Amino acid sequence: MYICLSIHKIMGYSNYRSFRQTLEKLELEEVDELLFPEIKLVEPSEWLKQSLVLAERLPLTNEKSKAERIISPILTEVAVHFDKQFTMFSGEDLPVDSSRDLSGECDFFFAKHPRKSVMQAPVVTFVEAKDEDFEYGQAQCTAQMYGAVLYNEQRGKPVSHLYGCVVTGDVWKFLKLEKGKITLDTKNYYLVEVPKLLGIFHQILNSFLD
Repeated sequence: MYICLSIHKIMGYSNYRSFRQTLEKLELEEVDELLFPEIKLVEPSEWLKQSLVLAERLPLTNEKSKAERIISPILTEVAVHFDKQFTMFSGEDLPVDSSRDLSGECDFFFAKHPRKSVMQAPVVTFVEAKDEDFEYGQAQCTAQMYGAVLYNEQRGKPVSHLYGCVVTGDVWKFLKLEKGKITLDTKNYYLVEVPKLLGIFHQILNSFLD
């Protein structure tokens, strides 16, 4: 199982730019609802707090800088907590069907197995970094989630649902894909709510351990 964060590319999943067209092309139904009505807060470590303080002193001018200085430390904190069940990778491809633009590189993702050097199925969650363009982010993230469904099935490890997240740095929006339905969380979360963000990722990964 993976959590994946992908930065803009000029191919594959990044060719999904319109959320409406993505829904039509992949034949998905959109639903809006609160995905996490109850969140158990997880306090960040001193390392994560210091990392985010240092990030404030550096310019966050593009998706790459946001991914490296904000998103990566937060996901790393989650990865360390779940290192016996999940492995975090970065910069790997998720190849599914290039003829349908269902392929491309992902920045960060988690696999449901202890630490290994080679990623394995099934994929479970994506995180997408974007420069204030939520529609593009939602479209690309949805395509990645759909691709992950096929990726898991091709390898004989299907899952009942997947999660995604679109991040502009300060704002984090979560999605869920399940049985041909993409659910957009009606609530946005913010970088100042780090304990909530950590709590959500803990809840997401724990949902694949039940």
